[in-house]
Amino acid sequence: MTEFMTTLHLRIHDAVTALKSARERGDEDLCLVQAGEIEDLVEIAARHGVDIDCGYGALAHAA
Repeated sequence: MTEFMTTLHLRIHDAVTALKSARERGDEDLCLVQAGEIEDLVEIAARHGVDIDCGYGALAHAA
């Protein structure tokens, strides 16, 4: 895995974790920010042909 792919996966993981935490605290503003971050990262992955479905399908449904 390239450094770019590794960084992208880590950033997605961190954003999903932060989104879950914000939801648990009831922080709707932070939820919106984190959801936007995830959308941006997914778009970046798609533009560069990075397969993120392999590890985030379950997380997307849990979030």
